[in-house]
Amino acid sequence: MIPSLSKSLSRKPEFFRVAAIVGKSLAACAALLSLIAVAWWTVPGTQTGSPSNSNLKPKSELALKTVQRAPAPGKADLPLWERIRFRRHVETRLPQYRRQFEGVAKAYKISWTLLAAQAYQESRWDPHAVSPTGVRGIMMLTRDTASSLGIQNREDPTKSIEGGARYFRDLKNQLPRHIGKTDRIAIALAAYNVGMGHIKDAQILARRTGKNPYSWNDLKTTLPLLTQKSYHETLQYGYARGGEPVRYVKRIRAYHSLLEQYLRQV
Repeated sequence: MIPSLSKSLSRKPEFFRVAAIVGKSLAACAALLSLIAVAWWTVPGTQTGSPSNSNLKPKSELALKTVQRAPAPGKADLPLWERIRFRRHVETRLPQYRRQFEGVAKAYKISWTLLAAQAYQESRWDPHAVSPTGVRGIMMLTRDTASSLGIQNREDPTKSIEGGARYFRDLKNQLPRHIGKTDRIAIALAAYNVGMGHIKDAQILARRTGKNPYSWNDLKTTLPLLTQKSYHETLQYGYARGGEPVRYVKRIRAYHSLLEQYLRQV
């Protein structure tokens, strides 16, 4: 094999010509995938079975609305393959649960698209999802949380969505009223993921380092410190994988943005 490789390299002009062709082909493939992503998020798709199908506008009006109102594709902080998968699930899975999200969100005064985005991060809208730690259902409730909410069957999507929304609302209500809406939502989402106790520890670290304990931009820099012994051993709730709630909030925001964008197109 080595003599053959040496022989190939000895014909340098031909070798490098082939390499250049291969390189151009790979670049063309990457460009094609980018074009597919742009088309995927700018051209309205069909939502078979969606509750909103009866209200679809004529194609000409819909196209004009898309051009005028749709945000530029690629703003969401997610890789291309994940945006494509999310779009597919929006069209195939979300219609089964949209009415539940809308009804529950209205009852708890929460944005239904935000609640749906959170559920997608939790379970990919799979009511039978189970994590290695034992949380389950479309909103991935722990056994203890479900029990405290009076939920016996965590795999019942309606019960799970209602329980998740109620738990999220309760977390928001635990935060001081002076916190702005954007920060309040982000902090409550992080608490849903890691627990309010660890949020309080991260707030203590924020105060110690001269940061704002009620600003999500500041808290997302102190939460990851909870993995370090020199920090968490001085705090009440101890060790936590503090980077996880930061990624959790970031991804929910990305899904929320994509979902809102999709709904403006249809």
